[in-house]
Order: sequence, then C-alpha cells, then structure tokens
Amino acid sequence: MSVPTTASRLAELVYNTISRVVSEEGGSLEKASEAVARALTLGGLEYLFGTGHSMLVALEAFFRAGGLVRAFPILDLSLMGIPSATRASYLERLPGYSKAIVESIEIVPNSVAIIVSNSGKNSGPVEMAIELKSRGVEVIGITSLEYSKKLQPENQYGKKLYEVADIVIDNKVPEGDAAYTVSESLRVFPISTIVNTFIVHTINARAVEIIRDRGHEPEVWTSVNVPGGKERNRAYLRRYANILKYI
Repeated sequence: MSVPTTASRLAELVYNTISRVVSEEGGSLEKASEAVARALTLGGLEYLFGTGHSMLVALEAFFRAGGLVRAFPILDLSLMGIPSATRASYLERLPGYSKAIVESIEIVPNSVAIIVSNSGKNSGPVEMAIELKSRGVEVIGITSLEYSKKLQPENQYGKKLYEVADIVIDNKVPEGDAAYTVSESLRVFPISTIVNTFIVHTINARAVEIIRDRGHEPEVWTSVNVPGGKERNRAYLRRYANILKYI
C-alpha cells in the first residue's frame, strides 16, 4: 500500500468537509436556494458580501460562466486588503463602515443577500446583515458555527452573524481556518475559500433548478467561448447594465 501524499491528504480534507456540509446542512441549503429563487423570480438581486478573503467568494459568483446573471457582489477593495491587509483588518471592525457601503448602493426590492464570515464576530458582516435586513433583504449567513460560538462578538450590536441572519449555513471550517496539521504547533491549508465557494455555487445551481421547475427561464451567464455565448450575454448586458454596478 502506498503512503498517502500530502496532496491526497488535503484532497481528503476538502472532500470530508464538503461531505459534512452536504449531509448536515441540506435543509439550510434548500432554504437558501428557495430564497434565492424567490428573490430572482420577483425581480430582485442576489447580493454577496464578505471581508478579507471571504470577499473573493462574492467576486467568484459575479459575471461567471454558469453563474447567475443577477449576482451583485458588494465589493470594497479596502476590505479585501487592497492596498493594505492590515488596514482591512481594522476596517472590518469599524462601526459604521458597512452601513456606509450599503447607503452607497441602491437596494433593489425583493432581493436576497449571502454574507460570508467564518468567525462571524466583527462589525463588517454583522452590520451588513442588519443594514440589509432593515431594507427588506433576506439574509443568508455562511459561517463556522463551532468556531463562531467560541468567540465573543466584536461589534456594536453584541451579536454574531449566525444570530442575525435569516438562514444560516455552517461551513464546518475548523477554528482558525487552517485545516492541515504539519506539527503540534503548525497548521496550514486554509480551506474556507474552497468550501464557501462550493456552498455559494450549490445554492445558486439549485435555485436555477427551482426557477426552471416553476416555469420560468433562469438567467445564467454563458461562456463567450461557446457558440451563442456572446449573443446571449449581450442581451443580459443590455437589460441589466444600469442595475449591476460592476458590469
């Protein structure tokens, strides 16, 4: 029998974590997909938000071949760590920052939002959830429940993301994100971006099935490198150029 390679161990970690999400969070995933399907059917958008590396998940869902046309990432380069990762760490704890972001956006009625935060404790994601909910947006929170429940909230509300979101999905990500133990004091392989991306694409894929099954035509981007892709996308660009900020 061959000795497992590092790559095979890491692949097993990813597989096991995602398998737990699928088996243990199925009900919440379905509720989230229903919420997204309902919002899109009623003319709303799917907003996506995270801070730091979690913002990459919001960006991943945007203008993506095979992804929802009406996915709207709430992007802020300073929160993503550009030009300073240290500054981003301060800003995600700054009361009022997420509120200012929301107030700079025209929120479309009947919309839904997915907010990603492993710890779920800082002002950035919690304030974003509360501000969006106050504007009628249904909020889906993706977080690490076991990890988050060990932490004290660091925001003006004294709440964590799982306590303010309408629908909560536990991503099963370990404390501190690093999932692979090299030695007793050394852990590597941050797994959250992989798992959170899987969750968001799963929610959206199922939402497309629900929309189709209810007799509506799902709006999905097509790769420009396949026949008809440019033409299909061009129609969506004309339709939503004034609504989707980053198009």
